[in-house]
Amino acid sequence: AVVSTQSTGVRELARRNDIPLQEVMVRNDSPCGSTIGPIISANTAVRTVDLGCPQLSMHSIREMGGAEDPYHAVRLYSAFYEQFGAIDAATRDDGACDE
Repeated sequence: AVVSTQSTGVRELARRNDIPLQEVMVRNDSPCGSTIGPIISANTAVRTVDLGCPQLSMHSIREMGGAEDPYHAVRLYSAFYEQFGAIDAATRDDGACDE
């Protein structure tokens, strides 16, 4: 569950703070677990980016988490609360960043 302008904002936030991201997309015809993100996005007007820290075998026997992943997640979440307002204000409707 991702709104494209929000995804652009999170990518920009990670870029500015040198935080690595791993983006995963699941084919819509592939059965997999779900999170509350798609439910909120589908039923409300809330702009959504579904973020999380990888965990060993959370959704797949092949899914792995790294020792530094929680550190990067905390940095991203902290940066979100501190800086996302400015990045969001600079992001136009077409997803391009004014800065």
